Amino acid sequence: MLRTLALSCCLFSPLAFASPPELRTLTGTLHVVAGGPGDQTDPHVSGPRVAYTNESRGTSEIRYHDLRTSADTAIPNGGAFDFVSDISDGTIVFTRVSTSSAIYTFDVDVDAAPRELAPEAGSSRRSAVIGGRTVAWQDFGYTGVTSQPEIAVFDLDQGTLTRLTDDTFQDRTPAVSPDGATVVWAKCDEQGLRCDIWQARRSANGFSSQALTGSEGEESQPDTNGDIAVYASTRTLDGVTDRDIYWKPLNGGTEQRLALPGLDANPSISGSLVAFERRDPAKNDFDIVLYDLSTETLYAITETPQNESLTDLSVDADGTVRVVWTVSENGDFNVHAFTFKLDDEPGCKLAAVDTPSPEEVCARPGSWPLLAALEVARTSGQPNGVALGFAGTGEGVLCVDNGYNGEDSTAGWVWINGRELVDPSRFKQGVSLVATRAPLDGHNSLAALISGRPGSAFRLRVYGPPTDCQPVADIATGARVIPGRALKPVSSSSSAVSPVTFVPEGPVRDAGVRGCSTGGGPLTLSGVILLLACWLRPSARMRKGLRHSRRAL
Repeated sequence: MLRTLALSCCLFSPLAFASPPELRTLTGTLHVVAGGPGDQTDPHVSGPRVAYTNESRGTSEIRYHDLRTSADTAIPNGGAFDFVSDISDGTIVFTRVSTSSAIYTFDVDVDAAPRELAPEAGSSRRSAVIGGRTVAWQDFGYTGVTSQPEIAVFDLDQGTLTRLTDDTFQDRTPAVSPDGATVVWAKCDEQGLRCDIWQARRSANGFSSQALTGSEGEESQPDTNGDIAVYASTRTLDGVTDRDIYWKPLNGGTEQRLALPGLDANPSISGSLVAFERRDPAKNDFDIVLYDLSTETLYAITETPQNESLTDLSVDADGTVRVVWTVSENGDFNVHAFTFKLDDEPGCKLAAVDTPSPEEVCARPGSWPLLAALEVARTSGQPNGVALGFAGTGEGVLCVDNGYNGEDSTAGWVWINGRELVDPSRFKQGVSLVATRAPLDGHNSLAALISGRPGSAFRLRVYGPPTDCQPVADIATGARVIPGRALKPVSSSSSAVSPVTFVPEGPVRDAGVRGCSTGGGPLTLSGVILLLACWLRPSARMRKGLRHSRRAL
C-alpha cells in the first residue's frame, strides 16, 4: 500500500483550492432567422445583419437578414449558384458558380448588383471570407490541381491581389480578423492529414507569414480576433484522444485549451467570446456553446435533441452579442440566432434544488453535467493506472461502474486531486456501482489504479453540480436565461514553428497567367456540376448524421 500511495503522489502536482466564482448568466432572445422551404444554412453575422445560403428546388442564393427589423433580402444572381458567404459590416462576399467558380462582393447599403473580385477567365476559387476591407479565399487557379489550393487575399480599397502561399500543401479554411490585418488558415500535407495553423500579418509593404502551431496535434478550423487565434485540435493526452478547442496569442505566448469530454469543433471568435459546436457524450448530438475568455465561463446556448452546427458570432461596441447557427428541423435546415448583452455583474444565484444521493446521480444524472469519463482494464504484472485532467467546480459525484467492458474488479483505487475517494474495500464481487461525493476545485486531476484478476475492468464518471439558477431580478417576457459554469482553461506546451516569411503585396494578376486546370483548360460546365456536388449540398449527408461543418476537415 505504501508503494501505491507513493505512485499517487507522483501522478499529481499540488493544486490550490479556490472558492467557487459567482455564477454568471446570459439573458437574451432567440430568433428564427430563416425557416422557410428548402435548406437555409451556413449563417455569418456582423452587427445586426446575418448572411446565409438559401437552397431550394435546385437553386442556391445568398440572402441577408436584419435582426432588428426582420427584413430578409436576396442578392440578385441571375440564375447562377451562389453559396458559402461571409459578412463584415455591410459587405458580403460569396462564391458564385456559373462557367467558372468566382468570388463576388455585395455592399448591402450601396450595390444594386454584386461584382466579381479580380476577374479571371476560368477561375477556380471558393471559401471567401472577409474582415474589414480584406477578403481571403482558396484559389485553385495557381496550380490547376484540386488537391493544392492556395490562399489569396484581396484589398478592397487598393484593388490588389496577393498570393499568400506557394507550395504543394493544402491551404484551406482561411479567416480574417475584423480589422483586416491578419489572416489565419490551416496548412495540411498533400494527403490532407497532417495540419497546422498558419498566420499572415499585414505591415506597410506586405504580409509576414509564419506557422502558429507545430507537431503537437492536428489543427483545423481557425478564426482570429486580431490578438489570438482559436482553432480545433485533435491530440492524444494521457492516452486519451480527443478533439478540443485551443487558442494562442498571435504575438507568441502560451497555448490554452478547453478540457471538455466529447468532440468540440468549428470555433468562431469575436472580442473575448468564442462560440463552437460541442457533442457531449451524455447527449451524443451537437449543440452550440459559448465561452467567455475574460470571465472563464461556459454557456450552453442550445440543449435540444436536434443537431446544431455552423456557428458564428458578432460582438458590438456596446456589448450586444449575436450568435447564429444552423439547426436540422423536420428534414430541412434552418437558421436560428440568440441575441443578448454582456453584463459585467453576475445576474443570477443558485436555485434551491434537492440534493440527490451519489447513487441517484450515477443512475439518473439528469441536469448534472458529465465532466470526465475514463476506463481502466487489468492486464498483468504491476497495477494498471490511468490519469486525466478535467475542469469543474463545486460538490461533484464520482461513479465507478465495476465490471464495465470486463469482469468485476476486486481491487482498485481512485483519486481526485490527490485525495483517495475509493479504496479496495469498496470493490466487492457482485457490486456493480461505487458512488461517492467528489469535491472539485476548478482544474482537477482524476487517476485510478486497478489490481486483481486479469480481464477485470471498471469505468469512472465524474459529474459536476447542476447549474440551475433563478434570476435575481425580473426579466422581460419571452427572454431566455442561460446559466454559465466556471471553466478554467488548461495551459499546453507548444513545439517549435517555422521562421517568418515576407510576402509582398501585389497587383491583380494577369488573367492570362494561371495554372493549367485539371482538365487541361478552363473549367468546363461539367466540371462546375461536379464541384457543386462536393460544395453546394452538404445537407444530404447532414440529414444522415454524417456531416459536421463546412469548416471541418
